[in-house]
Amino acid sequence: MMIKKELNNRTSSKILKIGMWLVLVVAVSFVGLIIYRIPFVAEEERTAEAVARIQSQHLTLKDVTGETLPPTPEPILVGATVEGIDANQNGIRDDVELAIFERYPNDIKIRAALLQYAMALQLELTEVFNSETWVAVTQKISRGFGCIYDSIDVNNLNFTLNKIKEIEIIVRNSAERKNHYQNLDEFQTTFTITKENDCDITISN
Repeated sequence: MMIKKELNNRTSSKILKIGMWLVLVVAVSFVGLIIYRIPFVAEEERTAEAVARIQSQHLTLKDVTGETLPPTPEPILVGATVEGIDANQNGIRDDVELAIFERYPNDIKIRAALLQYAMALQLELTEVFNSETWVAVTQKISRGFGCIYDSIDVNNLNFTLNKIKEIEIIVRNSAERKNHYQNLDEFQTTFTITKENDCDITISN
């Protein structure tokens, strides 16, 4: 009888130990899974925040009329970094914004379209770090391209393409910016055109 009781106790103890080990293994696995997922969750949150910033960026009428024009930046600071200087924080690099106003002081319609395109290209330099952000910015660029096309004589395609190229040269005006732009190829993927109007600001003729 004592032997049987001892065997039962040993069996119960063994079962208890096995149960505790199973609980421990599950707990450790759960904690490991959480730790493993932390970088992915952080990346998802970072991406969502960036996409929201990109989508919220729009040209305003004050940008187009010049009410918020920034001061001329120090030449040494213009090309010191990829992002450059944006003192008035409107999403358009200051040297680019001032160049557009200098070249088109009397054509508000073209100026608005070029400023919008410049803003989209600036987002390309500052916000793209994966395919999701690349898509969000490329949709902005596509709208900017369309706005230029809509704002210029549609029968003069070469003139339109020249204006687009002009802004791209102004925005990607340093070796560092050109390299940064070329390195974005790794994020390219398929995307759809948004249903928004091409132009953020509609200027009547």
